[in-house]
Amino acid sequence: MAIINLNAFEELGELANSHEWLLLDFWATWCQPCKAMNPVLEAFSELNSDAAVVKIDVDEKHDLAVQFGIRAVPTLVLLRRDQLMGQDAGTKSLKDLEGWVEGLKRNVPQAV
Repeated sequence: MAIINLNAFEELGELANSHEWLLLDFWATWCQPCKAMNPVLEAFSELNSDAAVVKIDVDEKHDLAVQFGIRAVPTLVLLRRDQLMGQDAGTKSLKDLEGWVEGLKRNVPQAV
């Protein structure tokens, strides 16, 4: 699945309705570590079709960054539909990113 650049807050709700998992990447154009995460996020997106990777520029979408309590970039947020599952700041390797996401997914209570 291709990486999605969020243009409007309303798109986030639409994405949550069409994807069970959303990996939000809060980033900035001036942030070198954010740029280093691009290939990792592209690879993650290709390998994980059940998760939509959504890039959010904190300078353009400051209100959304405030709403999620973003204080550093890059910051990754994992949502299940509209429920916050986890948040972590800093860069990750593909292996570390997959491990972080899988660990959070394992903590989801299963329906009986």
